[in-house]
Amino acid sequence: MKKYLNPLRLIIFCIAVYALSVFFEAGRLLANERAFQHIGTSIISLAAFTGCLLIMGYWVYIEEKERNNLKIKFGFYEWLHKLLQTGKAR
Repeated sequence: MKKYLNPLRLIIFCIAVYALSVFFEAGRLLANERAFQHIGTSIISLAAFTGCLLIMGYWVYIEEKERNNLKIKFGFYEWLHKLLQTGKAR
């Protein structure tokens, strides 16, 4: 059976793409204007992009773990998975 796109995953992906474009636009404005008025936009968009990448990476990690296809265990994702499954972590 074909697996369809999850709307939440599509939204997170679109946010990541938009945040990356805003980051590069802020960088271009910083370079052209030689002023620091766009540094806040740059930092926030980079944080949003990084957060979206972590979320998407977690989804891939969990899918591979459920299929018993993991090559390397990633401690942060293991801790996060345990936290989300049991409600508490060590």
